[in-house]
Amino acid sequence: MKVHARIFSEDPHFVVLEISDTGCGISPDMTERIFERLFRVSDSDLAGRQGLGLGLYICKELVTRQGGKIWAKSFPGQGAVFCVTLPIFSLAKLIAPALRRESPGEVPITLVIIEIGSRTGWLSNELRAEQCHGVRDLLQRCLHSNLDVLLPKMAFAGSAELFFIVAATDEIGGKAMTQRILEQLGGCEHIQQRDVIISTSYRSLEKVERGESESIEDYLRKAANRVQGLVDDEISSRMVEHGQ
Repeated sequence: MKVHARIFSEDPHFVVLEISDTGCGISPDMTERIFERLFRVSDSDLAGRQGLGLGLYICKELVTRQGGKIWAKSFPGQGAVFCVTLPIFSLAKLIAPALRRESPGEVPITLVIIEIGSRTGWLSNELRAEQCHGVRDLLQRCLHSNLDVLLPKMAFAGSAELFFIVAATDEIGGKAMTQRILEQLGGCEHIQQRDVIISTSYRSLEKVERGESESIEDYLRKAANRVQGLVDDEISSRMVEHGQ
């Protein structure tokens, strides 16, 4: 077995891991089905090695919840290659420009949450991805480039899509920002045609103090950990709400 890692050629914000073996391979028409829950290959030659049909399903769940993808390519008798993409970014570096603009500890931080879903269910993963790409573009145009950061996709949140913005503003600014975003999204004809449900909310972080001897790098990491904690809370609550 070999493992190879490289920057994903289709998107430099992702790393792709390739795990290859020299085993018996997988039939091309089974490379998608093997990720289904409880699916097992009905091959008499492999009967003695069949599992529960959960391993690859769990792998897919873990990868997609991190905002990545997993797929397989293979030809019988020539082994298989499993490919996994995962986002690569530093939250501390992403939010650094907004937090460096004033003396550390004096910058208010608000997390803005945008949730979109479909009233009738997503017709396909492709349409879901297309819709999310359009929402992300619109959100990016709503930001102040030196104060706000639209985070990359942080995780899989079940039937809903979540977008997170870290804004260098207080609670009043967060409330105004969520209202502005809701108006912009609600007025988008393309989104209205897709029968999409939209909701916005915000959460203000407790003041992140910087110690007298604390470096700016340590301060940024501390602030990033606080932001990550709020993001994780929001994702977990949606997963519980949707029974995921």
